[in-house]
Amino acid sequence: MKNQKGLSLLEFLMSLFIVSLLGTIGYSQYVSSWENARQSAIKANMHTIQLCAEDFSTQADGVYAGGINTTVEQVNPLAVGNDRVIAGANKKPFPANALIPANFTNPVDSTHASIKNGPAKKPFGCVYYMAYDVAGNKVKDGQAAFSYKITAMGAYRPISFMLSSAKKETKQ
Repeated sequence: MKNQKGLSLLEFLMSLFIVSLLGTIGYSQYVSSWENARQSAIKANMHTIQLCAEDFSTQADGVYAGGINTTVEQVNPLAVGNDRVIAGANKKPFPANALIPANFTNPVDSTHASIKNGPAKKPFGCVYYMAYDVAGNKVKDGQAAFSYKITAMGAYRPISFMLSSAKKETKQ
């Protein structure tokens, strides 16, 4: 009786197939978890901008910023010398008067803008701030707004997640 050592060609091919199958599944799970992490980071950025917009509204006596460069003093003349803005610029470094935290970055591509005014479009990973008057018309930067919407561009397409201002009672 002959003692066999090693693998036959069929055993080797089956082993190779199983290892490559496991590798493919593992890689797809890795990519999927990476994309989920990016989406979560973008949603966290959207929430940060919402907090900045609400903080701005508190400082501006209940009105929202028309855009990310609108100062509190522009929308509330009683707040003399208050030049606080939501972002102040769409790329880092943000100015000292920005309500946005210094560690705010674009999670998809740090070389591109992390916040802009307007509807969601490229660059990927960017958060977009849009402000509206009482009638629902878009408001320009530098003006007071009654409401806002925050959207974002994901890694490959717009994120189906939107944040908006709290509904306010109108005085009659």
